[in-house]
Amino acid sequence: MIQTQKSSMTNEDHLLIIFQGLTTWNQWRSDNPEEQIELSGANLISKDLSGINFSYADLSHARLNGANLSWAKLNKADLVGADLRRANLSKSDLSGADLRWAKLRKTNLGGSDLSGADLRWANLREANLIGSNLSASDLSEAKLREANLCGSDLSDADISETDLKWVKFCGANLCRADFIGADLRGTNLQDGNLIDADLSNARLVGAIFRNANLDGANLGKAKLNYGDLSKANLRRVNLTKASLIGANLFGANLTNSILVKTDLERADITNCKIYGVSAWDLKLKDTKQINLIITPPEKPTIAVDDLEVAQFLYLLINHKKLRNVLNSITKRGVLILGRFGGGGLDILQSIAAKLREMKYLPIIFNFDRPEGKNYTETVQTLVGLSRFVIVDLSGPSIPQELYSTVPHFKIPFIPIIERGRRQYSMFVDILEFPWVLKPIVEFGCKEQLIELMKSRIIDPAEEKCKERQRFFDQLFDK
Repeated sequence: MIQTQKSSMTNEDHLLIIFQGLTTWNQWRSDNPEEQIELSGANLISKDLSGINFSYADLSHARLNGANLSWAKLNKADLVGADLRRANLSKSDLSGADLRWAKLRKTNLGGSDLSGADLRWANLREANLIGSNLSASDLSEAKLREANLCGSDLSDADISETDLKWVKFCGANLCRADFIGADLRGTNLQDGNLIDADLSNARLVGAIFRNANLDGANLGKAKLNYGDLSKANLRRVNLTKASLIGANLFGANLTNSILVKTDLERADITNCKIYGVSAWDLKLKDTKQINLIITPPEKPTIAVDDLEVAQFLYLLINHKKLRNVLNSITKRGVLILGRFGGGGLDILQSIAAKLREMKYLPIIFNFDRPEGKNYTETVQTLVGLSRFVIVDLSGPSIPQELYSTVPHFKIPFIPIIERGRRQYSMFVDILEFPWVLKPIVEFGCKEQLIELMKSRIIDPAEEKCKERQRFFDQLFDK
């Protein structure tokens, strides 16, 4: 607390002026702005001090329980250890005040300005802090159990190691707040608590949110590393770019939540409800993913063990158009592999044109390597979606692609080669697989290849597909 000079008046002198009435006191303060107010340990229990000017006053250990201090000026006041239980401090100015160890249980602080206040170790249990300004305040190790902070501004506040059990945070601004080690267990009350709260950029490392209700909260870029969010209600929560490294999310409800670029490395999301989740570019290294429920409560349960697969699987099950698209690809998609240089791309494009004419969906592998994947992985994905594969052996880029796909995908592979070119020596090993058509289709020019398409490529490939289907039909009948 900043003071300009030593007071020449005693505690009793100041009390005598206060007892003369609010108007007299405030006028005296106005006339004596440099006077240091000494009211340490003063007895002002249940006094009506509404609108009083106590800025910079020493009220340490003062007894103000039950007092009316609404609209009071207490900025920069020393209230260390003061008893303010059940006092009315609504709309008061407590900015920069020192409230360490203050007793504020059931105190009305609604709409008050506590910005930059020091509330370390203060007891604020069941306090009314609705709409209060606590920005940049220090609440570390304070007791806030069952307090009402709805609509309050806690941006940049330090709430580390604080008891926040059953606190109501609905509509609060917790942007960039520091919750490291805070205890938020059991905040799932009917009033909602963290519903729609803004926790963007907050530091919640090790915070306990067990059974907490964070419905609709904004946790974008929040740091929740190693926090306990088991069985928490995270419905509609925005976790964009949030860090949840090592966090415990066992049994949490993530219905309709946004998980974009969220870091879940080493986190446990076992038994999470993930219906309607938007999951993109997640970091899932060593993440424990077991029994993720992708269906709403009223539907038969479907569970999978991969968050990203879960999102795709749900879309596949519930969206007819997507199913139709995938069915179209797997029933009519034909992957064309081959060389692109020396006229090779022209041949592949001619094959594609003929396939379109015959109502197929040609896929030419002619695009840049996707980030994080090599060409082989991309080819494997495309092969898995195709009805059959046409392979031009006239170029040098095919061997690796064939060795990584033919042994693992039992769909027809039709090898073709331009006359006069030599197939690579190890291709004979590939021909041993029964789903690779034999002999290799040779062609002298593009036009001749197109003439051979139906009789030497399409018809034999379709016969192989039918043969495979007959095998599955027999297997199913057994």
